[in-house]
Amino acid sequence: MQSVEAGAVINARSSIVWDIITDARNYTVWDSGITHITGELRNGGTIRIRTRAGGNRMVRVRVQQMPGEVMTWTGGLPLGLFTGVCTFILEFQGGMTHLRVKVEFTGPLRGLLWTAGTETQQALTDYVNAVKKRAEILGRHTHPAG
Repeated sequence: MQSVEAGAVINARSSIVWDIITDARNYTVWDSGITHITGELRNGGTIRIRTRAGGNRMVRVRVQQMPGEVMTWTGGLPLGLFTGVCTFILEFQGGMTHLRVKVEFTGPLRGLLWTAGTETQQALTDYVNAVKKRAEILGRHTHPAG
């Protein structure tokens, strides 16, 4: 198994962070790294995504959720030859939210198909930072100071 992980403590309620990461319609509006997405980010759903790092290739993934806490996107090749699982975990910490995103690759073809570890790590870090920025901006608008 090969994996990469990124995380951030976000100064916003976990419900705001959850709304951002499950709002498929707006993924291309903010700097998520996803350039095209179809389908709904709901438990048991299927989405198709195209990422900046992946070029023109569309990837089909299955979505599983424990609403407000955990979401996984699972995709790959038949017969378990290559599987990628992206897990999003939200933990509430004293008025803030800790978001962790981990991508794991398994299967006998992972060495051939997953050669850009540092590129994947950077894309994941950029994604988490973009969620943080968006959540903190939206959080300020839902809870004005004072």
